[in-house]
Amino acid sequence: FVANAAVLPAISASANASVVATASRSGNIAQRWASTQLDDYDAVLDHPDVDAVYIPLPNGMHREWTERAAAAGKHVLCEKPLAADPATATAMADACRRAEVLLAEAWMTPFDRRWAATIELARSGAIGDFDTQDHHFTFTIGPEASNNYRWDPKQGGGALLDVGVYCLGTAIELWGPDCEVDTVKRAMTPHGVDATTVANLVWPGDRRAQITCSFVDAERQLASFRSADTALLLEHAAFTSGHELDHVVVRSSSRLDLPTIALDPYLPAPGLARPAVSPHGEQRRVEQFSVEVGDPYQSMIEAFANAVLGKLEWPRPVERSIEMLGLLERIARFGDTAHA
Repeated sequence: FVANAAVLPAISASANASVVATASRSGNIAQRWASTQLDDYDAVLDHPDVDAVYIPLPNGMHREWTERAAAAGKHVLCEKPLAADPATATAMADACRRAEVLLAEAWMTPFDRRWAATIELARSGAIGDFDTQDHHFTFTIGPEASNNYRWDPKQGGGALLDVGVYCLGTAIELWGPDCEVDTVKRAMTPHGVDATTVANLVWPGDRRAQITCSFVDAERQLASFRSADTALLLEHAAFTSGHELDHVVVRSSSRLDLPTIALDPYLPAPGLARPAVSPHGEQRRVEQFSVEVGDPYQSMIEAFANAVLGKLEWPRPVERSIEMLGLLERIARFGDTAHA
């Protein structure tokens, strides 16, 4: 779904990449790219005009096809998470390093202007020193999708592994990876994957973050950063808004002078943030912080192509993706379990 709906259009729209060959286990390639469809994945890897491949396969298939792509001399943009555990991702990275090809994780959120502006605003200290983060990524996989690979432990299923990178990646982007797991609660399915995981993490200075990931809760994406008197919020589609939403909300007990934010290092062209102020009752104010919009998938593709072409470095080295998997693994091992 993501390939047809977002990544293939982004490749076609990009200034430095094009769709040359495609293959699908289901044969479900959109008509727009039907002329590029080949019989199987091997045919794509054998295609002489293919420089790099995008791998949107289930998590359990990432290693095999990353290593096969590397052996064929193709650079790899692999869907998040790279693998189900850090050891497997490390093996993938080693294979690509030996083959002298780039391995990049296709986590598009850091290329979203609204998300990037929020991180930079929080990091700047201009609206206070935040000590609490609370991030949610929840949605419902209904009974009609009981065969969805996300329920399969052999395919690296589970809510934490599937969407944890959005929540944890946001916290780590602001505070870094050096945190302790404080509490974890997981609702497990009979198949052995988590339907819901709620984790609380602690950073030095008693800074705290809670993350909530779920396949059974109502759809919700929220990223919030809070101090004693200020809240910085991405309230709708916090991690996947793309070019549809352009605003960040700041709630504070005092008037704030929001700065202009330049969006680096992920975005190829800076966006401008323009504050608009409105009163909210007598005690608190709401300030809406607007950001120039853009397609994060296209920005990701163009950054990847620039890295393949040797023009710019890929902004999120594979070591950071492996580090993230290590934290996900620690949370999973820590968790108190109950059957969903």
